[in-house]
Amino acid sequence: MTLRKTCLHAAVLIALSCAITPLAGHAAPAPAPLTGDAWRLADEGYRAYNRGLYAQAQAKAEAALKLRPDTDRLYLLLVYSLQKQGKIAQALQVADRAIREGHGNPALREARTNLAAAPATGGSAAAPTDTPAYRKGFPIATRAYDEFNAGNHAAAARDAEQAFRTDPSQGAWALLWLDALEAQGQYDAADRAVTTSLALGARNKTDLVARQQTLHRRLAIRPAEAGYQALINDRPGDAVPLAREAVSLAPDITSHRLLLMTALMLDNHLPEAEAAASDALVADDESTMSLVMRAYLRQRQGKTGDANADFDAALKQDWLDNDQRRNVQLIAADAAIASGDGARATSLLSSLPGNDVDAGKRRKQAGAARAPARPLTLSAYPPPLQDCHDTPYGTSCDPLPSDASVSGDPAMRAYAAYGQQDYQTAITLARQAVELNPEREVNQRLLTTALAAGNRAQQAEAAARIEAALAKKPDDSALLMQRGYLRQRLGQPALALEDFRAARATGKAPPTAILDEAFAMSGTGDKRGAVGILKQAIDEADAGRLELDPQQRYNTRAGIAGLSREWGATVSAGFRGSRPAASGAAGAAVTVPGDAVFSTAEVYWRPSDFLNTSTRVFEVYGRVSNTLYDNGGRTVTQSIEDPCSGTSSTVAGTTNNGVSGFPTTVGSAGFRFTPSTETGLTFGLERQFRIGTATRTGTLTPADRSYRCDLNKKNVSANYKTDAGAGGWLAYMTYGFYEGTGLRVDLPSWLTMEGYVQAGYSLQDMPARFWWKNNTTGQESASRTGKLKQDQGFAAGEFRLGRSIRLDMINDRLVLFPYVVIGADWLWQKNRVSGLPNDGDKITLQGDYRSSADLQGNGSTWSLGAGPGFNLRYWFREDHYNAPRSYLDWTTQYRFNIGGGEADRAKGLFMNVTLSY
Repeated sequence: MTLRKTCLHAAVLIALSCAITPLAGHAAPAPAPLTGDAWRLADEGYRAYNRGLYAQAQAKAEAALKLRPDTDRLYLLLVYSLQKQGKIAQALQVADRAIREGHGNPALREARTNLAAAPATGGSAAAPTDTPAYRKGFPIATRAYDEFNAGNHAAAARDAEQAFRTDPSQGAWALLWLDALEAQGQYDAADRAVTTSLALGARNKTDLVARQQTLHRRLAIRPAEAGYQALINDRPGDAVPLAREAVSLAPDITSHRLLLMTALMLDNHLPEAEAAASDALVADDESTMSLVMRAYLRQRQGKTGDANADFDAALKQDWLDNDQRRNVQLIAADAAIASGDGARATSLLSSLPGNDVDAGKRRKQAGAARAPARPLTLSAYPPPLQDCHDTPYGTSCDPLPSDASVSGDPAMRAYAAYGQQDYQTAITLARQAVELNPEREVNQRLLTTALAAGNRAQQAEAAARIEAALAKKPDDSALLMQRGYLRQRLGQPALALEDFRAARATGKAPPTAILDEAFAMSGTGDKRGAVGILKQAIDEADAGRLELDPQQRYNTRAGIAGLSREWGATVSAGFRGSRPAASGAAGAAVTVPGDAVFSTAEVYWRPSDFLNTSTRVFEVYGRVSNTLYDNGGRTVTQSIEDPCSGTSSTVAGTTNNGVSGFPTTVGSAGFRFTPSTETGLTFGLERQFRIGTATRTGTLTPADRSYRCDLNKKNVSANYKTDAGAGGWLAYMTYGFYEGTGLRVDLPSWLTMEGYVQAGYSLQDMPARFWWKNNTTGQESASRTGKLKQDQGFAAGEFRLGRSIRLDMINDRLVLFPYVVIGADWLWQKNRVSGLPNDGDKITLQGDYRSSADLQGNGSTWSLGAGPGFNLRYWFREDHYNAPRSYLDWTTQYRFNIGGGEADRAKGLFMNVTLSY
């Protein structure tokens, strides 16, 4: 850049004489009156011409002529714009058409004469016309001009090439050859024609080089658009070589360089991204966008001094307007806050007004800024937005803070909205981009991609657009990949698999498409086949044919480990200061005093060919649980009500003996099904069995006061016993959400959240034997057979939030997770018996059966607790293809009761050790 932006923003209508007299040596006619869009387009065209942007001047002139085809000076602008690009044949064609349509402007006629007589420009010496080669080639060239004017571009290209090869000194014939190839859209062939023309000795070297640069800009569009599409598809690694190709072809296009920086940054190649920013500054040392991006990239790498120097240099650029300067200040303040330098952030914001909301937010953050204890990540320190928009001088990009709303080019705003997962806004903006430039393929694909992320109707529209595009280009790998992603969203993995396979068969799909094929295959239920392809991907990476960064490689190995798992086992032991009873008359999670250790062992099986896919899980399981240790406990002295008189009496505290070991064992067999791992809902049904003797016997306490009074008067207690096959049914539903709970190899620490909400219903209706037992002698009597019925509904939830830290100094597979926890539960139960011996309202040893009696403790209770905790997990059992498949986990937390009527259930020390194999 040689002009300041303050000058570039001046909108001044440039007279035609100023714009083109130096080209033709003839005074321009007085400009015809132009208004509205025609005036704006003409103004932009003149200014583009003055800046040397002849291709843009051509485009503006053509657009203005569609609105005002009666204006001579627009034809002149178009003619001279074409001439400056070396498109002599096209310029001559435009001049001929204008004259045929009645535009008799002398300047047009003279321009036409000059073009026909001396088409080669650029300061080269005139080519001789008195040689045998010229006389031999001239008739062929004349025929080529006629063919071009008649629209027969293929024949014109063939004859122009033959004429030029006959006499390579005639540079005008080389330009005609290029014009004819370009008119057919054969830009690669035109590029080769320029190279051939220069090698054969064409004298108009300047014109040919200029034409080649224009061609390269056109050729750069294709890899640039493919690069943007790769970023949309979250494949920055695929975008990097495409962006490099675009920069190589058109190094003067800033947007291509920004694409390269962005792709390298998203692919986590920060030093290379910084180098790309430095290269961009060599090409344009006044680019604010490149300077700010380099500052950001340096800050991400911890190069705070270098980053600050770049931000300061950007703020010293005297052509920034107030809004641009404010944006750079906010971005620089974000960097200072990220580095923990609150004082610098405050200083950078000092000149912004107090009512600036964005500045105010950052002032608060500056007050709490602390030096980061870890490398800065993309999520913790997002990059500036790139607000790109067309100007009369080309595409201009300005940096905006990461939390700003992008204005300007709707396509760029659509990219930003899509990246923020605001899909409806992205769709609206993408539609605007297509309306403004429907011929631009990247805009069309942007709209299709945005629609694919929308609702069902929008996804159907995206599918129709892709089908229409594939009808024209059936072997377009990018379209096939795009349809594959859409079909995955629509729950059509088999069709998605077909698309990914077809894309790979073209040989043009990105190497990482092998991963898409594998996961689509697993979505069809062929998990074993998917594992084979993922192992092939690892082999490809080992051979250097597939580039996977450490985290991508780990994720691929984790996919192999997860998809190949068909069975597993879990053993856990837990300790609680206040714990749910392992057994009891109600079989419910009632609280008893004392400390105990409980164990659970489970084995599960996932049938590989039944219901299981990459997003669906079906398991059949068996489980046993019991009390490993129970030291009993001591109840405090308390006042209780006499059921006969209703008066209170004091009962001294006693020591309770705990029961543990095999007698406390309960077994279960069941299945659970997760229809979609994306929603996190699991449904389960299990049959429970009372295996241990302590789970099958117990004492009953009737809810009716008269029953309890009669029991006390007779000094007897009611007892029951079931058999080992007795049990019940439990149905439950669980919603779980987990973020950051797995092992990561790309970060030393990361945010972790996990939680669940579970609700269920248990029904037990068991045959039982009841009898009375004398509390003094222990004598049993009045044995009868009846039923013990237990209904229980429950809901429970827990949420943990903290940060996982990989303990690399000990082992890189050991992770510490300190967190805060909140847990709640609700329990409703209704327990009753039928068949207790009685005689009317009096208990006897030989009485009849009473139909039923409710037991004490029915109703609902809830508890709520919160506190700190930590988790230590060691991952193991991995190999070359598999990520760790097992872990040993120890979690400890201490909760304080913060609500509910069952405080003892919510407070105390909770510990658990789990081995998952």
